[in-house]
Amino acid sequence: MDKTWMDLEDRHTKGYLQGVNCFLSYAFRNSAIGNKILCPCRKCVNSFWREGSEVREHLICDGILKGYKIWNLHGEASSSSVHHGNFDGAEFREDSNEEDDISDFLRDLACGLDDRGDLEDNDSFQQPSKELMAIQKFVEDNSQELYPGCQKYSKLRFLVRLLHIKLLGGWTDRSFDLLLDLLNDAFPQGSALPKTFHEAKKLVKSIGLGYVSIHACENDCVLFWKEHADYNSCPTCKTSRWKSEKKSLDGKRVYKVPKKVLRYFPIKKRLQRLFVCSKTASLTRWHDKGRTKDGLLRHPADSPLWKDFDHKYPEFAADSRNIRLAFATDGFNPFRSMNVSYSVWPGILIPYNFPPFMCMKQPNFILSLLIPGRRAPGSDMDVYFKPLVDDMLDMFVNGVRTYDASKGEYFQLRAAILWTITDFPGLGYVSGSVTSGEAACPDCHSNTDSIQLSNGCKTCYMGHRRFLPTIHPFRFDANAFEGTTELRPAPTPLSGEEILEWTENLHTVFGKDPSQKPTKKRRRKEWEPLVIFKRRSIWFKLPYWKDLMLRHNYDVMHIEKNVCDNIVNTLMGIDEKSKDNLNSRLDLQALGIRRDLHPVELEDKFYLPPAPYSLSPAQKRLFCEILKGVKFTDGYASDIRHNIHVKERKIIGLKSHDSHILLEHLLPLAVRRLLPEKVCAALIRVSNFFKKMYSPVIRISDMQKLEAEIAETLSLLEIIFLPSFFDIMVHLMVHLPTQARMAGPVHFRSMWAIER
Repeated sequence: MDKTWMDLEDRHTKGYLQGVNCFLSYAFRNSAIGNKILCPCRKCVNSFWREGSEVREHLICDGILKGYKIWNLHGEASSSSVHHGNFDGAEFREDSNEEDDISDFLRDLACGLDDRGDLEDNDSFQQPSKELMAIQKFVEDNSQELYPGCQKYSKLRFLVRLLHIKLLGGWTDRSFDLLLDLLNDAFPQGSALPKTFHEAKKLVKSIGLGYVSIHACENDCVLFWKEHADYNSCPTCKTSRWKSEKKSLDGKRVYKVPKKVLRYFPIKKRLQRLFVCSKTASLTRWHDKGRTKDGLLRHPADSPLWKDFDHKYPEFAADSRNIRLAFATDGFNPFRSMNVSYSVWPGILIPYNFPPFMCMKQPNFILSLLIPGRRAPGSDMDVYFKPLVDDMLDMFVNGVRTYDASKGEYFQLRAAILWTITDFPGLGYVSGSVTSGEAACPDCHSNTDSIQLSNGCKTCYMGHRRFLPTIHPFRFDANAFEGTTELRPAPTPLSGEEILEWTENLHTVFGKDPSQKPTKKRRRKEWEPLVIFKRRSIWFKLPYWKDLMLRHNYDVMHIEKNVCDNIVNTLMGIDEKSKDNLNSRLDLQALGIRRDLHPVELEDKFYLPPAPYSLSPAQKRLFCEILKGVKFTDGYASDIRHNIHVKERKIIGLKSHDSHILLEHLLPLAVRRLLPEKVCAALIRVSNFFKKMYSPVIRISDMQKLEAEIAETLSLLEIIFLPSFFDIMVHLMVHLPTQARMAGPVHFRSMWAIER
């Protein structure tokens, strides 16, 4: 099609008017709405849907958008589309490619900005919004040739590809600058590429997905935000807000460097961006329209928790586009060096509206918080959650006006957080509950069955017969369980109302005293009350938080790794890691149980009688040789042979996935001929338990059976292993089936994807 009329300066010539008519005819043939198209004049910049007469008037009065040579927002195929001739009189084109996706995104984004109604006066166009200016820049970049004569890439498309490769390859900013210098030198004169990475970043920033820097007290007392925004020192600890203050050479400006900065990525804009693309917007309704509803749990939307939330809040559930989220966080050292003490805690939101193949993928994750610092925020984590919780409260109560590109309409978008995903120490930071000591189990709370070991200085958690059915023989088998019977019922987790009542009188002062040295934990006196919660969690500001069936998940990944480490280290007798050592045997003697395993003093040494799970040096060597000879297909598992030392009879340095493979697949094979039958049977039951927990499809009845099976398995382990074996991570196994029954498959609620 002839487009030379677009460059004519005189817009009243016959050639220009004929070009406008041809454009209107072409655009309306490809219009998705029918009676309206996006107006490409220099003031509307493809941001408003208008009728044909209005578009014609604007094109004659104001002229067409400069550089809009490819009418990709009006149905024109991209230059990289493959044409295969005619098929039944219609043009056939390949499925959408990257350039088509960019064009669709620009068109949907332009539609979302057309929210001003019918504007009659032109004065409103004199001061275009930042969004309109960004759209105009996008359209110009998408229509501009990369260099004179380039037909395959536009400036926008090439720059998007380049930035994506930089992200995947982990390039430094300096290397990206050097590449841009080379490309600008290699391309013909007139290249549209930016000169530096700083210029390229402006493209991303123009979308409006930046972050807000909020200064924080270095002792984690408060944020210098809202009522404290103008403070120069912390109102709690009186510490200065600034690290340094410098004056400019002319003395007119003062540059202040804060000691600690929280980066907050506003969640409202990011959730709105989910609906800018028509493809993504339609997938937000998948949980209601697209999933299989046969009573099995394949997705969090199938879970009783999701359905219970919809029942309690029908207004929220009425619109399936409202977003259900999970909040995940964990600390890590960004410098990858154990010599540097530094901890960064990112806060990640995971939308659950999408299909399973999208939910736990990295592109679906939304970074909301970035908490830096030389030490972890710990119990002061709530200080940094305030901006996110305030926005989530407003998102649930009021919502935010959002354009749905898939339906071409505006609606009030609302959002809610269903649960948190953390490792177990992180659960204590996020929830405010105690995760060590007498009441370390949040589900068992004050009814936690714990014993303080005097020699090992550890707390063990046993008494798993309480979780068995009331008529189970183990409850009355006093001979196998050190002369005791078990008649207590299983503890019931606290409800949200009970937690609010429990924490009603807790007065929390956030912050750390830098002058106070860390003290050792002391044992609670008999007259002192049992501490279950350190503070009331900030999440209870959300009106629905108290009504959730499950608020905080136990991470299966870390539980499985700790259980595997306990088993392997104890079987191999690895120094300082085995749960069977002299202190463990002395604790047996102090408790007066398992007399056949008490240490025997011989002169100045102790002899430890062999336990049922003890392996001889030859058996340990054979155990290592079996694992050393295992080979896996590519991509199934890492090569754990590097972690197995046959001569030293040691297995060290296993990662989480190594433990996953070892416990579920290799351990049952390795111990079958080495250990007594009752020990093998118990360990194989543990292996099968985790296999069932990782099932992608769950039946509620199967999880109910698994609740009884794991209680029986842990009771068998109590007969075999020493009390020191049963740390809190082993105990938490008993609660995993209950959480799966309430919230669905564990791969949606574990740390695998977050830590990756």
